[in-house]
Amino acid sequence: MAEHQAGSSNGIRQQSEADRDAIALRQMQEDISGKTPLDTIASREVPMVDVVRLRKTLGMSQERFCSHFGFRLGSVRNWEQGRRLPERPARILLRMIEDDPERVERFLREAY
Repeated sequence: MAEHQAGSSNGIRQQSEADRDAIALRQMQEDISGKTPLDTIASREVPMVDVVRLRKTLGMSQERFCSHFGFRLGSVRNWEQGRRLPERPARILLRMIEDDPERVERFLREAY
Protein backbone atom coordinates (compact mmCIF):
# COMPACT_ATOMS: atom_id res chain seq x y z
CA MET A 1 0.00 0.00 0.00
CA ALA A 2 2.85 2.37 0.81
CA GLU A 3 4.24 1.70 -2.66
CA HIS A 4 0.90 2.61 -4.21
CA GLN A 5 0.76 5.89 -2.28
CA ALA A 6 4.32 6.77 -3.21
CA GLY A 7 3.52 5.99 -6.84
CA SER A 8 0.43 8.19 -6.67
CA SER A 9 2.26 11.19 -5.29
CA ASN A 10 4.97 10.67 -7.89
CA GLY A 11 2.29 10.59 -10.60
CA ILE A 12 0.84 13.83 -9.26
CA ARG A 13 4.28 15.42 -9.21
CA GLN A 14 4.95 14.25 -12.78
CA GLN A 15 1.56 15.55 -13.90
CA SER A 16 2.18 18.95 -12.37
CA GLU A 17 5.64 19.10 -13.98
CA ALA A 18 4.07 18.18 -17.31
CA ASP A 19 1.43 20.88 -16.79
CA ARG A 20 4.12 23.46 -15.99
CA ASP A 21 6.09 22.44 -19.06
CA ALA A 22 2.99 22.72 -21.26
CA ILE A 23 2.18 26.18 -19.89
CA ALA A 24 5.78 27.33 -20.36
CA LEU A 25 5.82 26.00 -23.92
CA ARG A 26 2.52 27.72 -24.75
CA GLN A 27 3.81 31.03 -23.31
CA MET A 28 7.05 30.71 -25.23
CA GLN A 29 5.16 30.04 -28.47
CA GLU A 30 2.96 33.10 -27.84
CA ASP A 31 6.05 35.21 -27.17
CA ILE A 32 7.72 34.02 -30.37
CA SER A 33 4.59 34.57 -32.46
CA GLY A 34 4.18 38.09 -31.08
CA LYS A 35 0.73 37.41 -29.60
CA THR A 36 1.85 38.35 -26.11
CA PRO A 37 3.31 41.83 -25.67
CA LEU A 38 6.56 41.69 -23.75
CA ASP A 39 7.24 44.12 -20.93
CA THR A 40 9.87 46.65 -21.89
CA ILE A 41 12.48 46.73 -19.18
CA ALA A 42 15.46 47.74 -21.32
CA SER A 43 14.48 51.39 -21.10
CA ARG A 44 14.46 51.47 -17.30
CA GLU A 45 17.38 53.31 -15.77
CA VAL A 46 19.81 51.23 -13.73
CA PRO A 47 21.31 53.24 -10.85
CA MET A 48 25.06 53.65 -10.64
CA VAL A 49 27.10 51.56 -8.23
CA ASP A 50 30.06 52.82 -6.24
CA VAL A 51 32.52 50.30 -7.64
CA VAL A 52 35.33 51.21 -5.21
CA ARG A 53 33.04 50.78 -2.20
CA LEU A 54 31.60 47.53 -3.57
CA ARG A 55 35.01 46.04 -4.31
CA LYS A 56 36.41 47.08 -0.93
CA THR A 57 33.33 45.76 0.88
CA LEU A 58 34.04 42.41 -0.75
CA GLY A 59 37.69 42.71 0.33
CA MET A 60 39.02 42.30 -3.20
CA SER A 61 41.82 43.90 -5.14
CA GLN A 62 40.97 45.27 -8.56
CA GLU A 63 42.62 42.26 -10.17
CA ARG A 64 40.72 39.74 -8.05
CA PHE A 65 37.41 41.57 -8.53
CA CYS A 66 37.92 41.49 -12.30
CA SER A 67 38.91 37.84 -12.53
CA HIS A 68 36.20 36.81 -10.06
CA PHE A 69 33.30 38.53 -11.85
CA GLY A 70 34.61 38.76 -15.43
CA PHE A 71 35.26 42.48 -15.79
CA ARG A 72 38.22 43.93 -17.67
CA LEU A 73 40.83 45.48 -15.42
CA GLY A 74 41.02 48.62 -17.55
CA SER A 75 37.25 49.07 -17.31
CA VAL A 76 37.22 48.80 -13.52
CA ARG A 77 40.13 51.23 -13.25
CA ASN A 78 38.32 53.70 -15.50
CA TRP A 79 35.09 53.38 -13.48
CA GLU A 80 36.88 53.82 -10.18
CA GLN A 81 38.85 56.84 -11.36
CA GLY A 82 35.78 58.47 -12.90
CA ARG A 83 37.10 58.44 -16.45
CA ARG A 84 34.18 56.34 -17.66
CA LEU A 85 30.84 55.11 -16.40
CA PRO A 86 29.83 51.45 -16.61
CA GLU A 87 27.46 50.77 -19.48
CA ARG A 88 24.00 49.45 -18.68
CA PRO A 89 24.83 45.68 -18.81
CA ALA A 90 27.81 46.21 -16.51
CA ARG A 91 25.66 48.31 -14.13
CA ILE A 92 23.11 45.51 -14.01
CA LEU A 93 25.78 42.98 -13.06
CA LEU A 94 27.32 45.38 -10.55
CA ARG A 95 23.89 45.92 -8.94
CA MET A 96 23.38 42.16 -8.75
CA ILE A 97 26.79 41.73 -7.12
CA GLU A 98 26.02 44.55 -4.69
CA ASP A 99 22.63 43.02 -3.84
CA ASP A 100 23.72 39.38 -3.44
CA PRO A 101 27.36 38.58 -4.23
CA GLU A 102 27.03 34.99 -3.02
CA ARG A 103 24.22 34.33 -5.47
CA VAL A 104 26.25 35.72 -8.37
CA GLU A 105 29.23 33.60 -7.29
CA ARG A 106 26.99 30.51 -7.07
CA PHE A 107 25.64 31.21 -10.55
CA LEU A 108 29.12 31.61 -11.99
CA ARG A 109 30.34 28.41 -10.33
CA GLU A 110 27.37 26.40 -11.62
CA ALA A 111 27.27 27.94 -15.11
CA TYR A 112 30.95 27.58 -15.89
